[in-house]
Amino acid sequence: MPKLAKLFNVTGLVFLALVVVMLMLNLLRRNIYDPVLGINILVIAKDGLGIVAVREGSGLVSVMRLPDNLLIPIDPTGAEYRVEAFYKIGLPIKNELFVSRVSIGQALGVVLAGVVKTNSEFGLTGLAESLMSLSSQTNFSIFDRYNLLASIRNLLTKRTNFEISFPAVVADAVEEADGTEVLKLNSSIFVWSLNQWAADEVLSETAEVTVVNGSGREGKARSAARQMETAGVRVIGLMTARKNTKDCLIWGNEKLHPKTFSFLRLSFSCQEGADDELFDYIDHDVESDLVVVLGEKN
Repeated sequence: MPKLAKLFNVTGLVFLALVVVMLMLNLLRRNIYDPVLGINILVIAKDGLGIVAVREGSGLVSVMRLPDNLLIPIDPTGAEYRVEAFYKIGLPIKNELFVSRVSIGQALGVVLAGVVKTNSEFGLTGLAESLMSLSSQTNFSIFDRYNLLASIRNLLTKRTNFEISFPAVVADAVEEADGTEVLKLNSSIFVWSLNQWAADEVLSETAEVTVVNGSGREGKARSAARQMETAGVRVIGLMTARKNTKDCLIWGNEKLHPKTFSFLRLSFSCQEGADDELFDYIDHDVESDLVVVLGEKN
């Protein structure tokens, strides 16, 4: 019996140690939620997948569920998966949450800075539950969870939440070889998205941005530009970098465009670049207020 008790004690200590390690890793995560700017969150629930947009500054929170048979191209492989695969069986790839967030964001032309995978039901109530649960998989820090939960509860008391229906015009019905009907996004999605996901604070600054592809992947700058424009950023130029970078880098005067600068830093994990390094990536001067060089990790 003493041996059994000792085994239980050791097991308990190991479990507590793992919990402490998880909490420390969570605390060390980079905060990505700004209550003023708001955030778009990809929610992968047990019964569906979609976007929850939290805009406490504007007094709005919205929910849009994606159709189960909608096809999403996976970055960077190009393989297509139905939405239902994301929440029913998951993707057979490394960094599943990151790839899901980036791929769906690029496909819809919307910046998805946050992602939550939960066993709760899809919706605001399920999201609130998942933010309180340590078992949920997410890129949010503990501080992000606390602030988001406070924002959602505050907005719900004001009854400012609403549901957005996925528009039929942005996807074409296609019949697969087995006779199954699926939906493929068309170019209308980028026109529709512009009216749905703008951050008022970013839009009002009217900052002009040049986007530079330093990822080594063709089309990355165009995809990111569409996402930025959806949020209210004015993209005036696209370029290819002279060399690649692992991280996203940003140059410009943060004091003149603080909200846009902050939005790009939070949404694309951008770091401020050194003044003398910009021309390592571009070969001539640009007239934009900000320059963003996208990296391999974006």
